[in-house]
Amino acid sequence: MKIEREKVMNLLKPAMNVIIVAAVGTTMFRLGIAYQTHESKEATKVENPYAHAYSPEEISIAVNESNELIMIERETGKYIVYSDQIGQTIFGMYANRIHQEATNASK
Repeated sequence: MKIEREKVMNLLKPAMNVIIVAAVGTTMFRLGIAYQTHESKEATKVENPYAHAYSPEEISIAVNESNELIMIERETGKYIVYSDQIGQTIFGMYANRIHQEATNASK
């Protein structure tokens, strides 16, 4: 019993079609996942909290017991905590400005 070349080709053609369709489908699925992952990485970019200069109407400033400076946004309630050295420096500048204003007012 000889298997003819035509019979083998007739059996392999549908199998090859299924393999090609499955490969294309798998490739497209993986491409979709890669695109979605790339888009989500772009969407999660961290906004720089130091990029915006706040006005006194936009924030409240406080110094905690560790001398850390806390800037609280009035609108959202979000806050940024700065190290103690920055807190002391800014508080010193603020106190100096108030002292200068009081000194100039008394003259």
